[in-house]
Amino acid sequence: MKRVSILAVGFLLVFAAALSAEQLTTVGIIDISRVYNSFYRDSQSVRELEELRQRYQAEIDREVDELENLQDDLARAEDQGNESRIEQLESRVSRQRSYVEDLTRRRRSQLQQRQQNLVSDDFLNRLQQAIEYVAEAEGYTVVIRTDQEGLQWWSPTVDISDRVLQRLRQSGG
Repeated sequence: MKRVSILAVGFLLVFAAALSAEQLTTVGIIDISRVYNSFYRDSQSVRELEELRQRYQAEIDREVDELENLQDDLARAEDQGNESRIEQLESRVSRQRSYVEDLTRRRRSQLQQRQQNLVSDDFLNRLQQAIEYVAEAEGYTVVIRTDQEGLQWWSPTVDISDRVLQRLRQSGG
């Protein structure tokens, strides 16, 4: 009798383990930026946005270079002990640093606004449908964006970006 109950308990444990194994969460990841950029690669609007991004970055880089030059001048003035020049340069460095921070913030905001204008509600709906289709077709129970904080590593085998992009193109992209 004990032998039968031990076998029954063992069978139940194996059966419970098999059931819980079937309920494992299968995670996929998606690089939304890559899908978006690949999908709209040939779009004139996206090319213009990328050109604007490069122009803004060049502008910021020029101002950062100017800030670094001022900081170098300040360091030389400090080495020479030139107090009046130090005061003048400290003021200019402070103004330039504030200007660079403000410029960077404004340009980033302008680019984000421009990019949001490009992404229509229609595209977002189609993207969501494509993600759902690929996730359901391939058995993923969770799909996480790669640009979300906390995602440190993933295997390329769970990246569904290319399959979502393919689905978008098939669905009348």
